[in-house]
Amino acid sequence: MTPNKILYCSDFSDNCRRAGRIALSYATTFGADLLVVNVINIRFLQHPALIGLPVYGEAVDSVEKRAHEELQEIGERFKRQMPSVQTFSRKGIPGEEIVKLAEEQSVDLVIMGTHGRTGLSHLLLGSTAEYVVRMANCPVLTVKC
Repeated sequence: MTPNKILYCSDFSDNCRRAGRIALSYATTFGADLLVVNVINIRFLQHPALIGLPVYGEAVDSVEKRAHEELQEIGERFKRQMPSVQTFSRKGIPGEEIVKLAEEQSVDLVIMGTHGRTGLSHLLLGSTAEYVVRMANCPVLTVKC
């Protein structure tokens, strides 16, 4: 199977830039369209301890602005190497939003980093990569970050 559309999922972490380089390499090699998505995790934005703070609205705006800027920067960097790059910003539960976008855009391959959390951190934070691997209707390549 040669992918025509590849979805790279970015959380903007330095650790997971490797997954981005691999996604760009695959897209270039196969002549595929490259889609880049970042999902702002509403679980953190809607935490009860944060909602009541006077600066809550400003904090949410700041997170959204930073995500937009980072996503634009990634898109521009990738477009220097290949013209067919689209960026998507979503808000929600990351795994669910990634799977939805992959279906909406008829993606052939999802490429994403995994932090390799174990123990309590995995239990509390879950694994977006694990969810996407189980729920996506296309192959998923995970890159250990």
